[in-house]
Amino acid sequence: MIYVVQKYRQKISKRFYTIYYRLKFLGIIKFENKSSIEKRFSIKTFNFKNSKLKVYLKKGSCIQHDVIIQGSGKLEVGENSFIGSFSTIGVNSKIVIGKNVMIAQNVSIRDTDHRFDDLTIPMIQQGIVTGNVIIENNVWIGYGAVITKGVTVRQGSIIAANAVVTKDVPENAIMGGVPARILKYRNEQN
Repeated sequence: MIYVVQKYRQKISKRFYTIYYRLKFLGIIKFENKSSIEKRFSIKTFNFKNSKLKVYLKKGSCIQHDVIIQGSGKLEVGENSFIGSFSTIGVNSKIVIGKNVMIAQNVSIRDTDHRFDDLTIPMIQQGIVTGNVIIENNVWIGYGAVITKGVTVRQGSIIAANAVVTKDVPENAIMGGVPARILKYRNEQN
């Protein structure tokens, strides 16, 4: 009986916060049917090249609690995908997350780097460089992983916990390490 009551409370809480954030970020977030956002969600908009942050949540997608989305670009979260708790998405260009993608807790996905090539100007004044991030369908990104600008993660791939992905990931590859490298492919025998 206690389990049933807890599940009911969680369902009501999720519905409440989804409605609350839908109203709070009206014009920034577009929701499709059955998409949801949990408590302590944060959006931080940047004014970069006069563009405005836009977030699209497709059918059945979920942003778990304590997630931060920041920037001035476009983020699309595909059907039945979720972004785990305490993750940060930095989007000043474009980030696309496909269908059925699992993003664990404390993941950082960023399509932006600070410029640092001019030694005569402080780095904070040199601006940024962006590159779209594409995460295709049926991908699993492990706890604490980092996905950097300009990366495409092909469908069926797995990114190990705490990996730092700096280049494209082939289809069905299992990547791990810093920087991430191919450990094996999902269809290989042990």
